[in-house]
Amino acid sequence: MSQGNGMRATLQRRMLLLGMIPRQPRRVSAPALVEYLQARGLSTTLRTIERDLEALSGFLPLGRDERDRPYGWYWLSEAPLQDVPALDPETALTLQILDAHAARLLPPSARERLKPQIARARDVLDAAGQDSGLSLWPERIRILSNGPPLDPPEMPKGVFPVLQQGLLERRCLDITYRSRSRGRVKDHRIHPLALVFREPVTYLLATIEPHQDALHLAAHRIEAATLTDRPAGDPVDGFDLDQLIRDGAFDYPEGERIQLDIRVNGDLAYHLHEARLSDDQTIEAQADGTSRVTATVRDTARLKWWLLGLGAGVEVIGPKALRDAIAQELESARVAYRSEARA
Repeated sequence: MSQGNGMRATLQRRMLLLGMIPRQPRRVSAPALVEYLQARGLSTTLRTIERDLEALSGFLPLGRDERDRPYGWYWLSEAPLQDVPALDPETALTLQILDAHAARLLPPSARERLKPQIARARDVLDAAGQDSGLSLWPERIRILSNGPPLDPPEMPKGVFPVLQQGLLERRCLDITYRSRSRGRVKDHRIHPLALVFREPVTYLLATIEPHQDALHLAAHRIEAATLTDRPAGDPVDGFDLDQLIRDGAFDYPEGERIQLDIRVNGDLAYHLHEARLSDDQTIEAQADGTSRVTATVRDTARLKWWLLGLGAGVEVIGPKALRDAIAQELESARVAYRSEARA
């Protein structure tokens, strides 16, 4: 092998090697690194890798755990992120947006591993300068909820990371849950299935032993949670989160699908042209300036809340049961507002 080829082979091997070394507190041994490299098709020896590690630790923030043999190698926890190739501003922006808007969607172990990348992303965007569109992007993008800004319910300290870990590792949890409907606190063993974030509430979907139906538990009402060694399992009939959502599990279903028939004002008709209630929605203009809208929708509490929130901008024509329910709510409100305000 020529000297040039030998230098290229050494550089290739050491670059791959650095990418395989974890950050403290994790570690990896030299024999394990040899196996990883050989699995990549790189022919090398234990002695070569040991020499590489010794040489690289002379000028890079690498540590060696000598408590057990074979020794474990790691990047120091405070070591700055080494970008090979350099982290580009577009990727840095993606990481910063992830940190700002989706951090709670990640399990604690993943968030911990991303800390150096997030810190490096901030440095890259800061270096881009205030005139850069990319550096300004996080300050010019906001996500607003559909409704008044509600603070999320406070969760008992330390509970949520345990819920995430149980879901990640597919292990049962022992929880203490405060029931809203019955107003009592009870201990359960549960099989975690999924987490759903519906602002401002976070829900844990789980089965409670010995039952098989998937329930959604409000995370803030879980007063204590302990990870067990018992593997968690799905219901015997299977579990499909997307199907549950499509079936309206988080819209508080009250009945089957219905043929909604409503009369709406011009502004709402324009809005429903852009954001449809269903695939079969129809809108017919009326002589009085209103529009008649029909659509097949699921009968849910959220549908009633939406209709009530539109006030005089909508009239429910059918089904009759829905019209009667809305009329009764509006009449109760009218009676409440006719009386003097309570001190």
